[in-house]
Amino acid sequence: MKKVIVCMSLVIMAGSCRNAEKPSETPKKVADKITEEEALNLLHQWTDAYLAGDAAPLREILDESWVYSGSSDGTVSDKDATITEFANADYTFQDIVYEGLDVRLYGNVAVIRGSERMVIVGNSGGDTTKLRLRFTDVYQKKDGKIKAIATHSSPIVEE
Repeated sequence: MKKVIVCMSLVIMAGSCRNAEKPSETPKKVADKITEEEALNLLHQWTDAYLAGDAAPLREILDESWVYSGSSDGTVSDKDATITEFANADYTFQDIVYEGLDVRLYGNVAVIRGSERMVIVGNSGGDTTKLRLRFTDVYQKKDGKIKAIATHSSPIVEE
């Protein structure tokens, strides 16, 4: 009887060891975590598209769910409306400079806050607008791709 109990104990222990050797599955893959470098890279790709006057990269940069808020009249704009407006704009971005960027990472989400100075020139050559904005961008990494999912900006009034 002792032999049977010892054998059964060994079988149970062997089974337990085998189960302990299996790696535990994590719900979120490490590859889905966004890095500061990846978030800043997306911000600069977006900036480059604006400076080049090229709306095409915005299709990849902006998620289908992306929304912009911060218009002076309180309206919000979605991805398609923003891309259409940019593609048909009668102005170009001459310069965009960021200041005080702060990147916060939350797993697969990054939040970038800071201010930006922009120089926008009318295509007729006559109108030049200088803007200074405080902004918040929210990016998400999903299935290995990083996309902007929300943006808000507010004007900084220079005194």
